[in-house]
Amino acid sequence: MVDLAIDKHVRYFRYALNMLPSLMTQLDATRMTLGHLCLVGLAALGQLDTAISADERKGIVEWIYAQQVQPTGDNAAYCGFRGGSLFGPHGACKYAASNMANVAATYSALAALVLLGDDLSRVNRRAIIGALRHVQLPSGTFAPHPGTTESDPRFIYCACAISTLLGDWSGVDRDRATAYIAGCVGIDGGLSQVPLQESHGGHLYCCVASLQLMGRLDALPSRARTLHWALMRAGRGYQGRANKPSDVCYSFWVGASVEILGGHAMVDADALAAFTLECESPYGGVAKCPGATPDPLHSALGIVGLGFFHPELPRISPALLLPEAVVERVCKGRQ
Repeated sequence: MVDLAIDKHVRYFRYALNMLPSLMTQLDATRMTLGHLCLVGLAALGQLDTAISADERKGIVEWIYAQQVQPTGDNAAYCGFRGGSLFGPHGACKYAASNMANVAATYSALAALVLLGDDLSRVNRRAIIGALRHVQLPSGTFAPHPGTTESDPRFIYCACAISTLLGDWSGVDRDRATAYIAGCVGIDGGLSQVPLQESHGGHLYCCVASLQLMGRLDALPSRARTLHWALMRAGRGYQGRANKPSDVCYSFWVGASVEILGGHAMVDADALAAFTLECESPYGGVAKCPGATPDPLHSALGIVGLGFFHPELPRISPALLLPEAVVERVCKGRQ
């Protein structure tokens, strides 16, 4: 049994749900993602149902729905959920970006809603799936929203997760997405942001998990070679790239990839747990490395990574970053 400071971590996630730590206030525009991570962290501790009251749950759900961008006029490409309420109520600000949904926030909003037990009945599914068609590029990858040059496997993953949660893949050209991912496989077996760049643990996860959700894992040229690259990132914890220090978040990004690829038995779970516990803050939360400041991302993903090896913690789906019980409920609800 792993000796996590569960009560302190619950307080940390509850605090971050309501007010960002001062060092993170610049991330207020991405509050949807941070809120999703806090809920995942509580779920990974097995404390979500007890840590969030019914009134709090209702308040969070209503806040999420208030960020939904509905189709009006010619804005079909911008539908979904926006990243937060930094600029006030939707439509109240003339700054275009404040009224624009993005693929990452839409994924986080849907994941947070199902974590909170919502049935997604108020989600404009048609608008969201339609918006995905607008942001998939000819290369097969996705942009987070129209009008940006940013595009990489992170947004392929978000599009795949959205399609899975909504049970509708008509917004994703899976052949083109699969081809893009296959082109990102390096000579070392790892995966990169774009073809011919350095292999990276975060993009490894986005690519491998996307293929798993699409049912295309066999598109990897060599699953064994990709698994070998992932396992070689393990020391006391996982590193994100070769010759870099260990970082707690890669216990999910790389660790979940190892789970998907079938390498569970080859991981030194004791070393991983020891490193994660060294990164715990005495005040709650988990940092990227010992002595650093904790944040919701490293806290949630570090705890999820531990849960792959400690049955006393709820098992989180490595492909969808949701409790397996929640994934089963969502899928069963569509039958």
